[in-house]
Amino acid sequence: MASGSQKRIIQLTGFKKQEKKALLKWLFKLDCVFLDNKKYRNCTHLIAKKLCKSEKFLAACAAGKWILTKEYIINSAESGRWLDETTYEWGYEKDTHYSPQMQSAPKRWREELTHSSAPGAFHRWKVVLPVKEGDKRMASIRRVLQAGKATICSSQNAERNITHIFINNKIFLMQNKKCLSEARYYPLQYLGDYLFEVSKLKNISKISFSLL
Repeated sequence: MASGSQKRIIQLTGFKKQEKKALLKWLFKLDCVFLDNKKYRNCTHLIAKKLCKSEKFLAACAAGKWILTKEYIINSAESGRWLDETTYEWGYEKDTHYSPQMQSAPKRWREELTHSSAPGAFHRWKVVLPVKEGDKRMASIRRVLQAGKATICSSQNAERNITHIFINNKIFLMQNKKCLSEARYYPLQYLGDYLFEVSKLKNISKISFSLL
């Protein structure tokens, strides 16, 4: 989604200390902003060590950002300018270690969001999350949902048109059953399944109140 003239805002995911250090030497030869943060921030390009379900990878996917291999930085630095991203996008070259759906996810979402002008992969979602103070995983999931432009509602003030209720280990305090009874319940890992393996979603059914 970054044009040639737009300043690139870079984040990294999946790299160990030494590899990250070596990569940054290349990166700092180029004109860009580097966000050294473990959490997803609004980058334009995510450089990923591998296809994975990290917060940054899922969020960048949901936001339709470029998700590229490290060679994009190295080859651009060697050329003295930013190169075209296309051939460095994850999924451009097929890898038998990953499912076809997972490999195509970054390109599929980037192109779909660009062509449709939709703000994010979850822009039609109205979501209720389990509330647990200090839960880092939940905070991470919230950032992924926000990157994909989901609307996050509290269970107390939930509207009748909630589309998704996420549950953690089948535990969810229903504070407003009347309003939420028509929504579907999903496990937390559904986010990754939705972004990477859309074809499998037909098998997901509504979880009844009796399970909660």
